Amino acid sequence: MGEIPDSKLMEQYVEGCSNAFDELFGRYERRAYAYFLKRSRSPERASDLYQELFLRLHRFRDRFDASKPFAPWFFRIASRVWLDELRRLHREAGMSIQAEVEPSEGARVERVAVAREEAQRLLGELSPEQARVFLLAKIGGVEYAEIALALGKSVAATKQIGSRAMRRLRLVSESVPA
Repeated sequence: MGEIPDSKLMEQYVEGCSNAFDELFGRYERRAYAYFLKRSRSPERASDLYQELFLRLHRFRDRFDASKPFAPWFFRIASRVWLDELRRLHREAGMSIQAEVEPSEGARVERVAVAREEAQRLLGELSPEQARVFLLAKIGGVEYAEIALALGKSVAATKQIGSRAMRRLRLVSESVPA
């Protein structure tokens, strides 16, 4: 099966050939794990994300277009798995901040609340797309190439969105009196 193109293997898998999936799995196992390990910096989390990726590949196998290359479709799913992970981490971080705040920490609680309100106000000045790119690139550490893939835009266009977001945030924060 080594010389069969990935797209053809995926097409065979969609038609019910489990050997085709085993071959694809073998071809992409290392790259998928490395993709998540680089981003999560945790072998355990990378393994979980890698398994989630192959579950989604199975779940969405009917959506694969065999006339197109397999690798971009595969890594588009991988980037969505990673974006979902970032969203989950963001939600958990928000919950843990809430859980850590105790009423006896009055001044600290007030500072956190003011900072959160200010961050939300500044992000509210951005378009939803600018806010997404800014949060993923600057807060989440996601590379522009990944964000571009998720948005269906070029890397240059995505960087421009991020640049415009930064300029807008600087402009808005400078116009607010201290």
